[in-house]
Amino acid sequence: MSKFGYLGLKDESGVGYGVKHVSNKPRVSSMPYLYDIAEGNVSGHEPFFGAAFSPAIDTTLRTVWPYSATQATYIFPTVAQQMEFLSSDNAQDIGTVIKGDATGNTVQADADGTTTLLEDDSVDFTAATAVAAGDIVILDPHGAVPEFGYVTSIAANTLTIGNGFSRGGTAASRYYAVVDKSAYTGAMAFMVEYLDASYAVHREICVLNGTTVITTVNTDIFRIQDMHIIATGSGNAPVGNIFLRHIDNTPVYGYISAGFTTSRMGVFTIPASKTLYLTQWMQGWATPNDTKFQTARFIMRTNSFPNAPFRTSGIFYPVTELIITNDQTSIEYTVPLKFVATTDVVIAGIAFTGGAGPATSVGRGWIE
Repeated sequence: MSKFGYLGLKDESGVGYGVKHVSNKPRVSSMPYLYDIAEGNVSGHEPFFGAAFSPAIDTTLRTVWPYSATQATYIFPTVAQQMEFLSSDNAQDIGTVIKGDATGNTVQADADGTTTLLEDDSVDFTAATAVAAGDIVILDPHGAVPEFGYVTSIAANTLTIGNGFSRGGTAASRYYAVVDKSAYTGAMAFMVEYLDASYAVHREICVLNGTTVITTVNTDIFRIQDMHIIATGSGNAPVGNIFLRHIDNTPVYGYISAGFTTSRMGVFTIPASKTLYLTQWMQGWATPNDTKFQTARFIMRTNSFPNAPFRTSGIFYPVTELIITNDQTSIEYTVPLKFVATTDVVIAGIAFTGGAGPATSVGRGWIE
């Protein structure tokens, strides 16, 4: 029996239940397998959710990502590299570091920090440009486990992080920076999740300085998985567009649209030693203000040879396709689509004659 299987038992609504095998051990649960994954009951498994958006799917084949109108085809990096980032706004998308250091390892917290306290007896957080409630603390921005949290109270040598840090870590002996939330209204910092050339997952927190080009500290960036805004002023979103790109300006590898807080790219690479199982794909497309019925074709492609777990160098093959006519369609995969480690997955679309309009794409499943 497969480790994902049931004993053929179903409840009154037809949903399977019963004895499941996980890691070669029988396990009894009253919930379907995917519910158990969603609740975190199956070790080594985590839910997958990927959302993408394109403002302009027309008669040119375009990757579904927010920068598709300018760079139609997403271009994967060919080597691990350092990248550069900036905003298109030079007035409000600026992160002001008032304590610590966001790029070097020069300011380190004391060893008695906790999951909710940052201690530094050598720094007075109430002096000079004083730290205030709402300011953002970044821990090890380019280290192995970068984290962030929000200040709720301040003492001379202590900052309280009310809800703790983003990955549950402590501030003990961590390098840190404090970003002033009140200085500007827009985006101040974002976290990029990426893979290195061995397809291992890493993260870096990048502090913006408007249109000033800044390079990442890490130099081993090979695949961009996601970008998320983690620090803002009162506007809670970027005022301009956020770019993560080749150090010579082009191509663009990551992009967050003005007013939004995540990258929404129809591009994903399976990390090393992981497998992605896709259970649902939803695709929508429309031609606004058009009295005709217009149609577009959307293709999910991978650089894995059909029906074989063999990764090609740069040839992509269709896994599944949809035809959309001013509508949204959802496919539920009875047998989940399987994507093996190091596979690149790309969602692309092209409209038939006369069609042009925005598209959304959402994939759901799990990674193990």
